[in-house]
Amino acid sequence: MTIYALSTANGVSGLAVIRISGHLALTALKTLSRKSNFQSHKMTHTKIYDPDDGSHIDTGLGVYFAKPKSFTGEDVVELHIHGGVSTVNLVLNALGKIDQLRLAEPGEFTKRAFVNNKMDLTAIEAMGDLIHAHTEVQHKLALSQMSGSLNKLYLSWRKKLIEIIAYLEAGIDFADEDIPEDVLNNIMTKIDELISSIDLHISEKNQGEIIKDGFRIAIIGEPNVGKSSLINLLAKRDVAIVSEEAGTTRDAIEVTLNIAGYPVIFTDTAGIREATNTIEKKGIDITHEKIADSHLVIELFDDQSKIIHKKGRISVLNKIDLIDESEISNLETHKISIQTNQGIEDLINTISSHVQEDVSNISETIPTRTRYILGSQKIIQSLKNSKNIDPLKQTELFVEELRLAVNEIGRLTGLVDVEEYLEVIFKDFCIGK
Repeated sequence: MTIYALSTANGVSGLAVIRISGHLALTALKTLSRKSNFQSHKMTHTKIYDPDDGSHIDTGLGVYFAKPKSFTGEDVVELHIHGGVSTVNLVLNALGKIDQLRLAEPGEFTKRAFVNNKMDLTAIEAMGDLIHAHTEVQHKLALSQMSGSLNKLYLSWRKKLIEIIAYLEAGIDFADEDIPEDVLNNIMTKIDELISSIDLHISEKNQGEIIKDGFRIAIIGEPNVGKSSLINLLAKRDVAIVSEEAGTTRDAIEVTLNIAGYPVIFTDTAGIREATNTIEKKGIDITHEKIADSHLVIELFDDQSKIIHKKGRISVLNKIDLIDESEISNLETHKISIQTNQGIEDLINTISSHVQEDVSNISETIPTRTRYILGSQKIIQSLKNSKNIDPLKQTELFVEELRLAVNEIGRLTGLVDVEEYLEVIFKDFCIGK
C-alpha cells in the first residue's frame, strides 16, 4: 500500500507538508494536480483538485522523489500547501479517495526507510533525538549519530570480528594444519584491543545520560534561605511557591534549563530541618534522595556562620544585600542577592563550568541508550568467553563465541533480530515521520 500523512505540525501555520510514499505516490500527485509531467527532485507549481468532484482545494508546490533516491527508498511525493486546518484536511481527504492509498501509521515512513536500508537503527533513534533536542549539545550529538557515527563504530567492531572468524574458519577447513602461532597471537591481540575499545564506549555512558536526560542539580538548605526564589530567578518565571512560612516546599520541584548548551535540571527541595509534620518529613526524605541522585548540589545559606564546605557542593551565601560587605569573610563561598541579582551571573558561570567539566571531550559515539550499553556488555562477555577457550583444540567453540558477538552487533545496528524492537522505536514517532 501507498501511505500518506501530514509531516509538519498539526494546527494553523503558513505552510504544511504532506508526504506520500509507495509505488502509487506519483500517480497520486498526477491525480490531484491533473498534470502528467513531473521530474524527480524538482519543485512544480500546481493546483490541487478533489479527485471526485474536481473542486479546486489549494494552490501550492509538488515535488516527486524517484526511488531509490528518497527518504524511504520508495517513490515519494511531497505536497507543500497552505497550513490552514481546513486546507490540510481537504487534501488528506482527497488522498483518501484514491484507491490503494491509506493514512500512515506512526513512524511508518521511517520504518520503510529502515526496511529499504536507507537508515540503520542507531540513525533512526538519533533522528528521534534530533526531533526532541532542546539544547545545542543534544542537537549536535543527535545530528552526528543520525549521520552514521555510531553505526560506523559498531560496524568497525563487526569487521574486525569477521576478519578473525575468517582466519579461524580457514583453520577448521584445513584441520590437518595447525594455525601458526604468530596468527594466534595476532588474533588474541585483536580481541584484547576490541575489548578495550568497547570498554571505553561503555565508560562514556554517564556523559550520554547527562546529554540526553540532563545534568541534575539539587538546591538545598534550611527553610527560607531563598531556594524557591533562586529557582524562580534562574527559570525567569514562577515555578515554585515563595513564602515566609517555613516548610512551604513539601515536594521536589524541577525545572530544566539550557546552560552552556546542556540540559540542566534544577530541583527545588524542601528545607532541611527537624520537622514534626509527617508531610514535611516526607518532603525532607525526598530532599535527601535528590541529593543522592544529583551530579551537583547547591547549598544555600543566609548566615555565613553556618557555612560548612562539602565536596561536590557549591556553598552559596544569599541575602548579601542585607549584610555589610566588611562582615563577609568566607572567600570560598559564592555571594549572591536574589533580591538585587548580585552575584547571579558568577554563580551561573560556575554551574556552567561544573557541567562542562563533567561532560568534557564529548565523543560522537557516546552511547545514548540503555540498549547500546547492554548490547556492548554482551559483546564483551562473548569475547571474554572466547579467551577462556583453547582456539587450537576447540576452534569451533571459539568461533561460536565470536559469532555471538557479531550477532549482538547486528542487533545494535538492526541487521538481525530486531522485529520486536521496531514497534518500541516507532511508537514514539509522529505519524508523518
